[in-house]
Amino acid sequence: MKKIYLSVLVSLAFMIAMASPGIYTPELVSPGNNATGSAPNVLLDWNAVAGQLGLHYEVQLSDDNSFTAPLTFSTELTSYRMSNLIFGQQYFWRVRAIDNSGTSEWSASNGFTVIVRPVLSSPAEDVKKVAPNVKIRWAAVGGVTHYDYQFDTVNTFDSPFAYIVPVSGTVTEINTSSLLFGYKHYWRVRARHSLSTSEWSNPRSLTVIGIFENLEPANNASDLGPNVLFEWKKIDGLLKYNIYIATDEQFNQYETYTVESSLTKFEPDTLLFGTQYFWKIAAIHSRDTLTSETRMFNTISKVFLNSPSNNSTNVELMPFLKWNKIGGVLTYSLELASNSAMTGAVTYNIIATTTAGLEQFKIPLHVLDSANMYYWRVRAISSRDTTDWSDTWNFRSVALGVEQPTFRNGLRIYPSPASEIISIQMKSGMNGKAVVTLFDLLGKARIEREVQMVNGTIKDFQLGNQPNGIYMLRLDYQGISVTSKLIIQK
Repeated sequence: MKKIYLSVLVSLAFMIAMASPGIYTPELVSPGNNATGSAPNVLLDWNAVAGQLGLHYEVQLSDDNSFTAPLTFSTELTSYRMSNLIFGQQYFWRVRAIDNSGTSEWSASNGFTVIVRPVLSSPAEDVKKVAPNVKIRWAAVGGVTHYDYQFDTVNTFDSPFAYIVPVSGTVTEINTSSLLFGYKHYWRVRARHSLSTSEWSNPRSLTVIGIFENLEPANNASDLGPNVLFEWKKIDGLLKYNIYIATDEQFNQYETYTVESSLTKFEPDTLLFGTQYFWKIAAIHSRDTLTSETRMFNTISKVFLNSPSNNSTNVELMPFLKWNKIGGVLTYSLELASNSAMTGAVTYNIIATTTAGLEQFKIPLHVLDSANMYYWRVRAISSRDTTDWSDTWNFRSVALGVEQPTFRNGLRIYPSPASEIISIQMKSGMNGKAVVTLFDLLGKARIEREVQMVNGTIKDFQLGNQPNGIYMLRLDYQGISVTSKLIIQK
């Protein structure tokens, strides 16, 4: 009887084993054993196991490997997201599977350590000449609600200049503001959530720009126009620039010009001619001001003439008088006289141009006389001041065109200066065919044409599109050859 009973028990145990196989123990995936730098919201992950109805997993988290007082979590998933773990703390975790048929063994336990401090990304260590609003970056840490970044001028972060700024836990880069010009700054970052605050990151240093770069005009520049253009390399993170201009190096009296922080050049109100100026520029934000060194320049005192060159001869009777342009000028005053004392001079007012190149003025017809000496000078006028007169230059006009005797060598050409059409008249009233040849000053024939002369006159002779200049015109008629000069001026 006893043997029969034992046999029944063995059979029953075998049947139960066949009907309810044991549940496999889950295998842990991540974080791996002894992992470091885990986020306070680390994801615990493991491999799934096969099971019957009601399959779920039980997760334990402990701060000791013996799981003396663990936290226990239940989930039907194969991972579990932690939250608010303590920075720098080592944890151990394990998992087991449970279904309606039973419970698996606990998995082997893995240990991991939560990140101790954030890691800085940029700028690199000891970078120089950064803007006072330099952008700083750090590596993201999951599961934090805030970061704090700290700046100071000493690496112990305990000077009166130290300050801490909190930002959202979703932010990993930010522009600083109002760092002190020329100072070396140290900075660091920490992370926090409702239950814990990390240690500060390892600090880095950076140095804020302490000088202006690419300043114009150059120091000791001379002969500048009254619309001097000030230029500089942009500095980000400012409220404004101030430019100070004075006529004494001590700036006892000065003008202040405020310039928007987005600009890198500025043209002040018209300055005075022939004046020595001192200037400096300041970059300003809410906590500090960077001021450049003092620089000096001189504005131009007079106009410089260009052409016709001084003591020129054979100048045409309607010449262009030319001089160097001065920026910031509204008009020029030109005087023309037949004596060096400029007595009885004729004055012309010329509006300044904005195009590149020289300024110029064309002497009108019938102003100059043949073969006379003329004197001329120019001064510039701005909205505030007038230059001295330029040096006085002279030129001698040439006897050409309508300004010469009515007939020269028996030939008269008009109008002169000419443009595209002229009339030619011989003193004797001859009739018949003649040949007209136009030579340039190099002796090259530009036109050679047979024409009909009536009563000694050739009307509407076409010059075509000839360049401005002085030419020689020759008329050949029945063995007679007559030559005269011709000015073409369009």
